[in-house]
Amino acid sequence: MKIIKIDDYQSWYVESDDEAIIIDPWLDKVMQPKSNLFINRARNENALITEDMISKVSCILISAPFEDHFHEKSLKRFDPNTFILTSKPSEKKLRKLGFNNIEVLKAGIQKNIGDLTIKAHDAGFPYNYLWTFSFEIIQEEKVLYFESHVDKPSRIRQKGLKADCAILTTEEVKILGLLPLSNSSEATLKILEELECKNIMIQGSDPSETKGLISYFLKIGEENLELFSNNGIKAFKEAGSEVTI
Repeated sequence: MKIIKIDDYQSWYVESDDEAIIIDPWLDKVMQPKSNLFINRARNENALITEDMISKVSCILISAPFEDHFHEKSLKRFDPNTFILTSKPSEKKLRKLGFNNIEVLKAGIQKNIGDLTIKAHDAGFPYNYLWTFSFEIIQEEKVLYFESHVDKPSRIRQKGLKADCAILTTEEVKILGLLPLSNSSEATLKILEELECKNIMIQGSDPSETKGLISYFLKIGEENLELFSNNGIKAFKEAGSEVTI
């Protein structure tokens, strides 16, 4: 299984010999029209994905219904018959876009995509109340673990999870300085230790680049990538980074 970070933020391409899954695709330079005052983000380069890669996608996985996970313009580049796993609010929006092969993914559900298995878990607080989920992608004995926002070692321990690679946040973000929206590097290190995981691919990179009204309510901590290398863990942040497990 190969995992590719196809942009500088949080879009992912997972492929095996038989299948390809894309996670939260944002493929162009602008997240939302300028008229969207709540949240926006822009960059100089499009996502690192080819039309051939798009044509190979057998499943789109949308982990949350929010604008920085559900990018309408990018989704329109896929065949409307493409199989999609997502949450209930996203299902409604997808049907309005013309997609018709959709299943709602909830904690406890397991779905086979060829030689890959997706196993859903509840999301970390507070996102467990906000129509999101964490999940594993499994190929034989190899496991990719994905949590797009907040997690805790106790949740990993309770579920008995282990992983060869994990996609997790590393810059703590709190709304109004109180409610956590992502993990610090220190908190994520503890999660990786519980997972017995030696590869981290960084989710939600550089949250300070996200603009709009929401940015005025966010307190962002400092990332410490040396923390991972000092503990024998390889960290992958840049667009185009790849891990094969």
